[in-house]
Amino acid sequence: MFSFPLGMTLLDRASTPAASQGDERALVVAARAGDGLAFRRLVEPHLPMLHRIAARVSPSLADDAVQETLTLAYQKLDGYQPGTSFKAFLAAIATRRAHTLARGERRRTKRQERAPVAQAPATPEAELSGAEAARRIREVILAMPEKRRQAALLRLDAGLDYREIALALDSTEGSARVLVHQALRQLRDQLGDLLPH
Repeated sequence: MFSFPLGMTLLDRASTPAASQGDERALVVAARAGDGLAFRRLVEPHLPMLHRIAARVSPSLADDAVQETLTLAYQKLDGYQPGTSFKAFLAAIATRRAHTLARGERRRTKRQERAPVAQAPATPEAELSGAEAARRIREVILAMPEKRRQAALLRLDAGLDYREIALALDSTEGSARVLVHQALRQLRDQLGDLLPH
């Protein structure tokens, strides 16, 4: 994950005015070349706006959404068109990340609410069996081709829908569906003995 140089955190609020158009172009070029300080100067003036966007969607996830926004902006800097609004570039990413995180949180909450409440503490044998199952699942997932593994994790652990998976993998929705289907089939084929009959 991207982090700012010199210990900058999200608690640091912008004290630098927005760069002029010429300065912004120079900073983008430098940031694309790997200059973290240039990237910091580019985004610092926009941190309060990013935090407002994220907090509007989910106050509890705002810091995470802003940090992920900055990471994605840094990774996608080559896709930014100089001369267009850098603020809009950042805001669009922040909006998507905040909504994605909030949607994932809502899904997790619903799953937890629907999950059956354990009646009794697990026995040592049950805990050992669960740990063994988790190890086997992890091994199967790690052995998958990279894109299939990423799709499986985005679907199963992040709870993303196919459109979100396609965006995350820079792929099509149809391809995301196929990757997830292949991953689930591989899990089912190799771990069938763990599934209830």
